[in-house]
Amino acid sequence: MLHDMGWAAAKELLAQDKRFEVDGANIAKGFLKDHTGPEYHDNGTTEAWDPARIQRAWDAIAFHTTPSIAQHAAAEVALTNLGVTADFLGPNLDLGLGPNLISREEYRAVTKLFPRNGFTYEGLKQVMCGICRTKPNTTYDNFVGEFGVRFGLDGEGSGKDEFAEEVEKARFVNFSKFALDALEVLDKEISGDDK
Repeated sequence: MLHDMGWAAAKELLAQDKRFEVDGANIAKGFLKDHTGPEYHDNGTTEAWDPARIQRAWDAIAFHTTPSIAQHAAAEVALTNLGVTADFLGPNLDLGLGPNLISREEYRAVTKLFPRNGFTYEGLKQVMCGICRTKPNTTYDNFVGEFGVRFGLDGEGSGKDEFAEEVEKARFVNFSKFALDALEVLDKEISGDDK
C-alpha cells in the first residue's frame, strides 16, 4: 500500500528532486522505522525491523516500476513489481504458467474490498502529467516523462512541446555526447599544456 505514496496529495511529504518511486520508498522507510517496534505487534514478536529488512522494503518500492531491474532482484523486490503488474492487468495477467493466475472471482473479491477508485487510464494520465508539471526534472529519464511528452503538463497538451524538448536534452544519448565531447576537448587542452 505504501508503494504509491509518491503520488501523495500532501505535497509536503514529497521532495522536489526525487522520482515518485523514491519519495514512496523514503516515506515507507520512515514509516517502518517508526512503526515496527514491539509496541506495534500483537503477534508475540518484540523486535523492530532490522536495517536490512527496511532497506529491502525501500528497494521493493523504489524499483516497483522498473521490471528490467526488479525481476532480477531479491524476491520481495520482484514480487512487488509483479503485484504492480497485477494491479494493471488483474485476471488478464499471464506469466505463461497457465490460465487464471488471478481468477475473475479473486479479482472481484479484491476490488470489492479495495475498489479501483479512479485507477483508470485517464486517472493515471492525470497523476503522471501532474508529476511532470510539479517535478519535471524527476521525469525526463523515465516512463513518467512519456506522459508529459504525449499529453502535456495538464493532460490536454499544454506545454507539450517545451516538455518534449527538455526530455530530448536529458536523454542519455545526448548527455553522453555532450559530456564525452567536452572531455575530448579538455584532453586536447591538457595534452597541449604538457608541451
